Amino acid sequence: MRKITQFVAGTALTMFAGVASATIIIDNSTTGWYNQGLGDLAATYGPGSTSFPGQNVSEGDPNVNPLPEPDLSLTPNLGNWLAGDFTVGTWSGPNTAIPASWAINEETAIAYEFVLEEAARITVDIGVDNGIFAWINGVYKFGAMAGGPSNLGEYSFGTMLGAGTHYLQLLREDHGGSTGFDIEVTAVPEPATLGLLGLGLLGMGMTRRKS
Repeated sequence: MRKITQFVAGTALTMFAGVASATIIIDNSTTGWYNQGLGDLAATYGPGSTSFPGQNVSEGDPNVNPLPEPDLSLTPNLGNWLAGDFTVGTWSGPNTAIPASWAINEETAIAYEFVLEEAARITVDIGVDNGIFAWINGVYKFGAMAGGPSNLGEYSFGTMLGAGTHYLQLLREDHGGSTGFDIEVTAVPEPATLGLLGLGLLGMGMTRRKS
């Protein structure tokens, strides 16, 4: 069987007989932009904030899924991060190792930059203690919070993206207890792209071989 290898976000993506398998493009070892200078946003936004609740002892561990996009107007330390600009605020990167845990009762922000050489479906699987807000290229995609430790796949969402450079932007929210974070992002080429690829191969006189 002829094997065709393409590259998505710098990693090999192998297709057999026109069927693509998911390729991991981001995991716990992936570096990125990191901001650990946000402090306790529960204190910044005040009592009653649904986006950034207080510590366990005051408000418990709320379970909210989904969460609306948070108001970030009181967090100038983030700068214009949703537009891919990390020149304002306490950002380190672009090759900073992302820690699996962070300071209790504080928030941190992460931005992963990745490149797709063709259109693909992206699936984001996250485990976090306690909450997460997620944007792709500055467009809000998902938010949720719950008690308990981090478990990969605790939260999942997907979207289609075209070829080019993209940003996955995450705001990790904590409301006391402990913190933890796990991530896995996979990419699968868009089916239409695979169909065009197959037509291109036939046009070149290439045929599949039997195993």
